[in-house]
Amino acid sequence: MPSCDEQIILEELNQFPEQILSRERSQAILEGVREEGGRLQKVNKRRMYYGWMAKGLITCGLLLGFFWMKPFSAPAESTSSAAVTPEEQMYFAAAQKAVQEASGIQKTFPFAEIEKDDESYTVQAKNKEAREALVTFKPGTTEVLTVFAKFAINELPKPYHTYVQTAQEAFKDTKQQVTFQKTSFFKSEKKAYFSFWTEDKQYVIVDLPTNKVSDFRFYYNLEDVDQKIISIGQTALMRLSNEKNLSFTKAEKRSDEREEKWLLMNKQKKYEVMIGANKGQVYEVSYETDNYKIKALNEVIPVTKPLIQDIFGIDISGYKAYGGKDWGGYILRSDSPGKPRLSIQLNDLDVGNICRISIERD
Repeated sequence: MPSCDEQIILEELNQFPEQILSRERSQAILEGVREEGGRLQKVNKRRMYYGWMAKGLITCGLLLGFFWMKPFSAPAESTSSAAVTPEEQMYFAAAQKAVQEASGIQKTFPFAEIEKDDESYTVQAKNKEAREALVTFKPGTTEVLTVFAKFAINELPKPYHTYVQTAQEAFKDTKQQVTFQKTSFFKSEKKAYFSFWTEDKQYVIVDLPTNKVSDFRFYYNLEDVDQKIISIGQTALMRLSNEKNLSFTKAEKRSDEREEKWLLMNKQKKYEVMIGANKGQVYEVSYETDNYKIKALNEVIPVTKPLIQDIFGIDISGYKAYGGKDWGGYILRSDSPGKPRLSIQLNDLDVGNICRISIERD
C-alpha cells in the first residue's frame, strides 16, 4: 500500500477510467493474507479502494472517487472555514507558503479545510468540483511533509516548460500529437514531480530533479504493437476461454517497477491480458467464463494447476490456497522462497467461476 506521501498523486492518476473487469477484488485478495512471525494471517479491516471501478472495477484510479481506508487508525478530526480560528488561519497561510516555496509557482489557493490525525495535519484547498491543493504537516507543527497542487499549463513559468516538453516527447512512439491542459505538482522529502494527462486519460509523470519520465500510461494503435505481443496475449486468453477467434480493440503501455507492460483489451467482449514488454511474460488474464469453477478451498489447486501451467508456465505443485467467498477469490503461494504468488478472482461468487488470474513475478 502506498505511503501517506504518495496517496494524493495516486489519486490524481487513478481517477482515469480503467479496466473492464474489477481489479479491486484482485487487490483485496492480494491484501488478504500477510506473513507475520512465519505464519499467514488474514487481515481484517484492511481494504484498498481504487476509483477505476467505472465498470464494476483496481483495483487505481489514475480517478473516480479513489480513497484509502487507514487501518486501525483513530477517527480524524476535520474542520472547515465556516468559523476560522487563529490556528486554522495559521495553517492556511502555512499551506499557501508551502505550495509556493515547493513549486516555485506564485498562485493563490483557497485553503479552507483541515483534517487532523496522529500521522499528519492535512490542509486542503477545494473549488466546487475538485481538490486544487493539499499540504500535509507534521502533527502540531508547520513542518511540511508533502505538497500537492494543480496548475493549468499556462500557469507554469517559462523555466518549467522543459517538463512539458519532456512529457510531450514521451508520446513519440505512440505517434500521437498531444496537448496538455493541466498538470499537478507533488513533492515529499524524497520525491518531486509533475504529472501531465490528456483528455482521454493518458498520463505521464516527469521527475523534477532529473527531468525524466518516471511513470506513464499510453494508448497505441494495435498495428503499432509488436505482433509477438499480440500473439502471446491471444494464446493466453485462448487457454482460459477455450475460444480461438480472439481479437483486441485497444492497447495500452504502462510503466512498472520491474518492466513496462502491455495491456491488450477487447472492451466490448470484456476480456484483457497483461504482458511484460521486455520478456513477453504473461502477468494477468481476464475473461468471463463458466469453463472453470471453484466451489471450495480444496478445489482451488486441482482446478487451476493446469491453467496456470499453460498460461504462466508455473508449476504450482506444493502451493497452498487461501481465501474464499469473503475475499472474492483465492491466493496461491508456496512456502519455498522465490516462488511467485498468484491470485484467482471469481466472477459470480455463488457459482465460483474464474474470471481473472494474475501473478506477481520477481
